[in-house]
Amino acid sequence: MGNSQSIEKVGQAIKTGVDIYKTVKGQQDKLNHEQQQFHNPNNHVTASHHISYDVDDDEEYIRLRALAHEEAEKRNSCYAKSQEAYKNGDGAEAKELSNRGHEHDALMKKYNKQAADHIFAVKNQGRPANEIDLHGLFVKEASDKVEEAIQHCQQIGAKDLIIIVGKGLHSPGQIAKLKPAIIELVKKYKVTCQPNIPNPGCLYVEFGKGTGDLSWLDQITDKLDDQCVIM
Repeated sequence: MGNSQSIEKVGQAIKTGVDIYKTVKGQQDKLNHEQQQFHNPNNHVTASHHISYDVDDDEEYIRLRALAHEEAEKRNSCYAKSQEAYKNGDGAEAKELSNRGHEHDALMKKYNKQAADHIFAVKNQGRPANEIDLHGLFVKEASDKVEEAIQHCQQIGAKDLIIIVGKGLHSPGQIAKLKPAIIELVKKYKVTCQPNIPNPGCLYVEFGKGTGDLSWLDQITDKLDDQCVIM
């Protein structure tokens, strides 16, 4: 009950502030976008790509992630109680609690997938085939989307792919497992990957150029867990 009430309060607070947030954020992003249209240091691509808005104004995304978090807590509680029951010699109760934990785990994964698919669809609607926005995705979800995009771009003969990851990529502790994920994809598909092209917060993937230099990844720290969100 406590978790449900907390979720409702969060939703109400977000809904109250959404209109103000969108107005201010929209004006700021419009100004940033106009400035970034002229930022293209390496002349690889034109800076006509769409800007990306934050995920914290999408109520459906927030609702689904909250449901997933609630199921994760229930799962953890069931697993902990299951272990306790097992220690106390109650095998039947331990098994029942473990099965319940598995059910909550499945629901957690279902809600997280729905959240990921929803926000990805919202943020990538109308974008060109060689551009994807990963905001709001967990690292594993983002890696899967990038792999799908690389395969699609290669199938259609695209020469490059723009991946929007946000400026947090270059802040300490904001990258986590994305670093090895990028390295793995670059090695697997033999593509180059460069940061901040065409705009800050983007990764520029170019096909047919080998793996290139990934030394810039060493500037990124790996301090968060597998569930870090790209913001």
